[in-house]
Amino acid sequence: MPYLLMAAVIICMTLSLRELFVPSRWKYKKLSFENFLLLGLLYVTIMIGFGLLYLLLEMQGYAILTGKGTYSESFFEKLHTSLYFSGITLFTVGYGDLVPNGVGRWIALVEAWLGYTIPAAFVVKTFIDWEK
Repeated sequence: MPYLLMAAVIICMTLSLRELFVPSRWKYKKLSFENFLLLGLLYVTIMIGFGLLYLLLEMQGYAILTGKGTYSESFFEKLHTSLYFSGITLFTVGYGDLVPNGVGRWIALVEAWLGYTIPAAFVVKTFIDWEK
């Protein structure tokens, strides 16, 4: 069951990222509030999606995160820590209080890469739509 949830989370994130590469259906201003809202929602979707991946893997017994803080057995504490780590990784802040282990390193690497490329793709998409 957790692997099915992981697949669903990955599909949702993929569909959200797809929105960057599909031509815009809106014909009004390209540099608009809607575009910034889309970017914000995309970041939130990716952050929550990766946070859930970390949480689901941790619940399956994988040691994904270690750090200075406590990683309690409480579900909500694990959820909070996973979302926090996802946020600091996506926005490439990296305070150093949590460190990914094992497969978590590769997942964090993909998330950090997305954190760098989403703004670039957003700018390119905006200018391509603007020229049409």
